Parts: sequence; C-alpha cells; structure tokens
Amino acid sequence: MTTLGNSNLQEYKESLPHQQILDESDKIKLKILFSLLALLNLLFPISNVSRFEKSLKFYLGLIDHDNFNMHQKPKRLLYLGITSKPWYECCDYHALKFISDTLVKGAKDIEDEWSSNYLKKHNLVSRCESSDVHPDLKEDDWGEFVLWKEGKFTKAGRSLFPRTVKIVSKLESFVIPFGQVVFLVLKPGVALPPHHDSSNIDLTCQLGLIIPENCAIRVGNETRSWTEGQTLFFDHSFEHEAWNKSQKERVVLLLDLYHPELTKVEKFLLWFFGKAFVGY
Repeated sequence: MTTLGNSNLQEYKESLPHQQILDESDKIKLKILFSLLALLNLLFPISNVSRFEKSLKFYLGLIDHDNFNMHQKPKRLLYLGITSKPWYECCDYHALKFISDTLVKGAKDIEDEWSSNYLKKHNLVSRCESSDVHPDLKEDDWGEFVLWKEGKFTKAGRSLFPRTVKIVSKLESFVIPFGQVVFLVLKPGVALPPHHDSSNIDLTCQLGLIIPENCAIRVGNETRSWTEGQTLFFDHSFEHEAWNKSQKERVVLLLDLYHPELTKVEKFLLWFFGKAFVGY
C-alpha cells in the first residue's frame, strides 16, 4: 500500500465511532461475541461468519484493510469481503432483478398515490441533518415522507399510501430493518454536496417518480440521471452528490436494501451488533 493509501486509511479509521462502544460493559459483550463467532464459524462454515468477524475487528481498530478504497468511506461500518462498487445493475443479482421488476410494475400506482397525497405537506419532514454534511441547505430544500422505519411500515404510510405499502411489502425481506423506505423530494435549484452514508452493508434503490430535466446523481466517478418509472441501484458508502437544476421538484422512492451477498447468518449478526452496540 502506498504512503498516500496508508494516510487515507489511517484518517478514515480515526473517523470511525468505535470509541463509543468500548466501555467496560461493552468489552465484556465483545468478548462473548467473539466466542460466539468462533462457535458459529464451526457450525455454519459456509455462512461467511468470518467476514463479519474481520469487519468487526477492522471497525474496532484491531486490524487494517489491505485494499482500502479512498472513495469509499462509510461513516459507521465498512464491511469487508463483499463486492463494493459505486453502481449496480438490476441484472447483477436475482434479488435486484426481482426488486426492480416489482417496483417498475407498480410505478404508476406509486406515482399516482404520491401525486394525490402530496398536498398534505404536514407529513413531509426535512431530511437535512444538523451536521457538517449539509450546512448550506435550508430546512425545506430536501424533504422526505417515511413509509418504513425501524423494521415496519409507519401508521401514516399505511393510511395515505396503501397501494404503495402493498407493493413494497413484497420486498420486506430485502429491506434492511434499521434502514428506511421514503419518498424523497429535492426542491428546484438544490444541490446536495458530496458525502458518504453509514455503511456498505446496504445498497440504495431509487425509483424515479417525478423527474424533471437537469437532475442527476454522481456516485464515485460516474454520473447518472433518473428515469420516471425506472430504478437505480448504488452503494451510498461511496462519495455521492445529487442536484436538481430544473424549475420543478424531483421525487423518487428510496429503499435501503441488504447487500445481496450477505447470508442470513450475517444479517442476524449485523442486526444484533446494531442493537447491542451501535444503538440502531
């Protein structure tokens, strides 16, 4: 690894929030967890438990990562050993093909429901975080309506968007429990600055609903545009930015999906780790 690579890796490792979980009680939890992982490795040798163990050790600063990509810097967890690239095609995995086909088939119903309910703006909340990531955005520049949160559909989502909920419910097994399914509204003239999101254990799916001209998103080194009624899949742990240079609002449906290469055992371990240590 080059000196520059070492420097970038060290800078990234220091940015991870692992120090938040290293009090005495958590050290005991971790000791128990590593013992459990050793047992799981014996019982389920093809479930890739070793990937979780290695990723956890990297998160804790116990090991380095030999193939660090300076363009991929998730804010919470870099999961090692799975395919990592900025963009994914629906033909890359059977799961993504099924998800894309389901959403494309239901796109007209989803867009119709959105259009008929959008005037109820009190249900739209700001997605702008009070952080250094979006310091120049006004509160209403980037809004969201939450359909799914903390592993279940919201009461307002079920009430206002029953057809959309019915369509998305077919995809529940693919949606990450501590992720979201949301309508995202980007106001005219707004540009989201380059940033990285939480982890590469999940992929972002966006279904284009209302897409004016001059709207696009860059992930890594490649820029793409949305198409109404079609899906895009990308890894939000890579640097990405988006913009709406039109005079109309851009609307997409976003789903946080498990990375298709994760096994059931890995998904359980990630859920357990999120609950016990990270506070998901």
